[in-house]
Amino acid sequence: MLLFRQGDKKTRRLKKIRCEYAEVAKPNELWQFDLKYIWIHGENRWCFFLGFIDVVSKKITGWYVGKTCKAGDLVFTLNQAIKNENISSEHPLVIRNDNSPQMSSNRFHFYLKNLESKLTHEFIPPRSPDRNAYIEAFNSILETEVLQVRYFRNYEEVYGAMVSFIEFYNNRRLHGSIGNLSPKMFIEGLQAGEIAPRVVAV
Repeated sequence: MLLFRQGDKKTRRLKKIRCEYAEVAKPNELWQFDLKYIWIHGENRWCFFLGFIDVVSKKITGWYVGKTCKAGDLVFTLNQAIKNENISSEHPLVIRNDNSPQMSSNRFHFYLKNLESKLTHEFIPPRSPDRNAYIEAFNSILETEVLQVRYFRNYEEVYGAMVSFIEFYNNRRLHGSIGNLSPKMFIEGLQAGEIAPRVVAV
């Protein structure tokens, strides 16, 4: 944990970049991310799902499920996603989220400061979930297709269900907005030159 002097208000005040409308046409130009609560019926408690989604391919590029979700979990999940997707300063990425405490924490802020050459962090304006619409849509699909139709006896069942669903969603679930393809099929088609780039306004 980073500690600050009590009177050092300038150090504590983190500058937030508000998102602007933009167009992206290739995977890994813009990710959106958010937290979702999942109810564990048998334990009478909540757990947390954190997901990153690529707005062009619809791929879930990184995710986390845990009984808690703190800034360190966010840092770890994003770091793994960046490595898995080979994000570099040659092809910088924008990540966008709402204003929840984990996303506004000092630990996450200073982690991102070390990645400024390859990553820009944006916040959506307050009360504007439409600016984070892709991860909101994924969470709605997750709610409808998994959470509302399952009774979870324990955390382990939640975790297993999420592993199965993310694998299905990324590799086999077809999406009308990307030509009735799965994210995996769409990305492979782009890389092979068989599919034209898809311009998305966000």
